[in-house]
Amino acid sequence: MALAQVTAGGAYALSFTLIVAVVYLAVVRFMDLNEKEPLWAVGLLFLAGLIFAAVLPLLVGSSVLELSLLWGPVAEEMAKFVAFALGAVALAAVARSRGWSEISGLMDGIVYGTAVGFGYAAGETLVRELSFGGALGGAVGAGPFATLWTTVLTGLSDGLFGAVIGAGFGAAVGARSALQRVGYPIAGLVGAILVHAAYTVLAEGNALGGSAGLVRAWVALIIPILFVVAVVVVALSRERRAIQEELADEGESGAVTDEELAVLKSFAARRSRYAGALARGDFDGWLAMRELHNRQVQLALTKSRAARESDPERRTEVEAEVRNLRASVLEMKRGPEILQRSAGSGEAGA
Repeated sequence: MALAQVTAGGAYALSFTLIVAVVYLAVVRFMDLNEKEPLWAVGLLFLAGLIFAAVLPLLVGSSVLELSLLWGPVAEEMAKFVAFALGAVALAAVARSRGWSEISGLMDGIVYGTAVGFGYAAGETLVRELSFGGALGGAVGAGPFATLWTTVLTGLSDGLFGAVIGAGFGAAVGARSALQRVGYPIAGLVGAILVHAAYTVLAEGNALGGSAGLVRAWVALIIPILFVVAVVVVALSRERRAIQEELADEGESGAVTDEELAVLKSFAARRSRYAGALARGDFDGWLAMRELHNRQVQLALTKSRAARESDPERRTEVEAEVRNLRASVLEMKRGPEILQRSAGSGEAGA
């Protein structure tokens, strides 16, 4: 009987965590309007956050994480920072084999940072459910759906703190000096620690419960939410400007036609193309079109980064990425008929 209860509890914990993870990954997936990061890359950073959340209590102790208003936030944000750094190293290794980086700027950093934060929240959920599981829910009289809702909202804070860390790494990608490339990630870490500590004090550092506690919890999230939203708006604006400026001359290379550029500059036009392909049942065409558009946006962002780079050696490296991305786009267009049909032609948009 005891073994059956343990097995059932473990199955429930894994199932519950999987549902939470799917919700979080869906949020990350829809964050970037211009360039969808590869699912394998987002999943890698998500997994890194999850692993660090599971390991951290073994290294520092649950009492520090749960009771300390200062060292708890420091330990958790340091864990996310290291998780992001290790994930970025793995992405860099892949970049060397592919010829271009997956982290092109501020928005990419926010997306991957949010993935780390949500992964960390999912890891905390897994550890909690394995430790307490249904007994905790039964004690407070909450059903599984109510528990899922509160868990997802609680994990929102981890996603926000991870986004702050990711913004620091993303800003460092386009930095012009070595000091900035080191300073921006550190600034992101410090910012995440500060907003996490403020959140802990307001939301957890008191005995208030019920509606009063809920209000304090949401008030504690307002500042990081506003910060992340503001940075996202700025990042998306920069990406749109890069698309307009850097792809205007790619008609000569054949990488981006005038019609494709018009589609890339409009979020609504791109979604209309995707919806049209899905409505026709052309799932392969939908995937191919999205992949091509993402690669073309990567080309724009990398060209923009190369134009801003002042260090000759680094500029040479980024210009090599530009050539590789352009070659990749052209190769996609020379591919099978499905890719040619999905490259933004008039037929695809009909």
